[in-house]
Amino acid sequence: MPSTVFDSAIYRDFFGTPAMRAIWSDEALVARYVEVEVALAQAEARVGVIPADAAKEIAAKADATKMDLAKLKSETDIVGYPIIGIVHQMAKQSGEAGGFVHWGATTQDIMDTATVLQLRAALDIVDAELTAVEK
Repeated sequence: MPSTVFDSAIYRDFFGTPAMRAIWSDEALVARYVEVEVALAQAEARVGVIPADAAKEIAAKADATKMDLAKLKSETDIVGYPIIGIVHQMAKQSGEAGGFVHWGATTQDIMDTATVLQLRAALDIVDAELTAVEK
């Protein structure tokens, strides 16, 4: 039994489309976190904060689709936010470069930036739907 209308197979499309739900899914959120962590490493490498080779390794090996969501949930349950778990898994994926994942960032930096990326994608859908209504 669903606990909210958003989980309901009967009512969920009254409150969002499949495309919008996909943007806000756990998998999409994790992908945005990884995207932001990779972008951070690349920006830091450009200005010499971390080694360029480390940033290349992080970018090459970071894979949101290989994140263990059950393990991520377990770590999130302990601290209340998922970034520590994301960093642990990305660091493992990145091998020796893993020590440079999340270098100098705060949890809030990553979470806020990922949310903005989700909002942009959601607003693109809203814009397209409004444009279709105009025509």
